[in-house]
Amino acid sequence: MARMVRVALEELHEGEQAITGEPARYLTRVLRLREGARFTAFDPAGRVEAEALLLSVERERVVARFARPVPASVMGSGSVTLIQCAGKGDKVDEVVRAATALGAGRIVIATSERSVARAVATSERSARLNAIALDAARQSGRGDLPLIEGPLLLADALSATSASPALKLCLEPTAEATFGQALGARAGRPVVVLIGPEGGFSDAERDAAESAGFALVRLGALVLRTELAAVAVLGALLATE
Repeated sequence: MARMVRVALEELHEGEQAITGEPARYLTRVLRLREGARFTAFDPAGRVEAEALLLSVERERVVARFARPVPASVMGSGSVTLIQCAGKGDKVDEVVRAATALGAGRIVIATSERSVARAVATSERSARLNAIALDAARQSGRGDLPLIEGPLLLADALSATSASPALKLCLEPTAEATFGQALGARAGRPVVVLIGPEGGFSDAERDAAESAGFALVRLGALVLRTELAAVAVLGALLATE
């Protein structure tokens, strides 16, 4: 299978265009493309993409000729929202990367009682998560980016879904109903999935989730790490799209 060469660029337009900065370094230093190479450029903000031909290559600057931009051929699912309680270390990074590649339309980072690390909203952190999502979109062939929100207190994240008509599911290893059984009631509705941190939810948080309209469901007999649970759930949803 031929390698899919894609690079993210802003404000794509037909014709010749100079490329500098990180996109140019990616093309020349990472991919080591030369004059005459072809690649696909995509603009996740505009949700368009265009085929391109490299005309000249310098160390920090390249010039390419772009075809007319067209709507991106692969998009994420605007019907899937993931509410992920923050885990320790770089688990949030892993979840954002996987959720982008698996098509989530919205990712909400929340903090709960048992979150080991209290996620703090900073411009640097937001930029890092968006950069992770951008790289995942490039690699997976996706032409847009998920909306990334938070960190929010879990109570606020739940409150924001209270009026939603979506199918709302909260992963809970001890639940009687399974995730697969719950999807049978989807009937084309959007889906919101709530996943707890390493220590799971407290009794009060489970009650709050149910009060907000979330059904408690389990993935199966196995108990997965929080970041793996996100992958399993979103993979299952992707298979039903």
